[in-house]
Amino acid sequence: MSQPEFTDYEKRLSADHELRCRALLTVELIWRTCRTRKCGRDRACTGPMLVSAHQDRKVRIQREIGLSGHACARLPACVANAQEPAFQIFERIMDELQKYQIEHPEYRLPKFDRCLKGRQLPQGLPNP
Repeated sequence: MSQPEFTDYEKRLSADHELRCRALLTVELIWRTCRTRKCGRDRACTGPMLVSAHQDRKVRIQREIGLSGHACARLPACVANAQEPAFQIFERIMDELQKYQIEHPEYRLPKFDRCLKGRQLPQGLPNP
């Protein structure tokens, strides 16, 4: 496998990880208790993604199979800074979501592109 394909794979893996985390936190209404103001305004998990010590085990596993480990190193800020019991609950629910996605491949996660990027003007139209 050549290096460019490898980085494309990791980019896709990272995007899937972020989408799965944000969707889970939004569906579970974590944005009501999240201290990130943007998440409360958007009513969705749209805050920053931070490198978390909670993910050290997964990063190590990815490095052992030859990946860089960057694909799963970051978590939404509210989970990255959470205490261990709260993170364990998040991890358990995340595992249940992954099992459900395997059993029901037609299931799609919501996208948060508009929340993340904000409202953009259509291309080619003058700015009012």
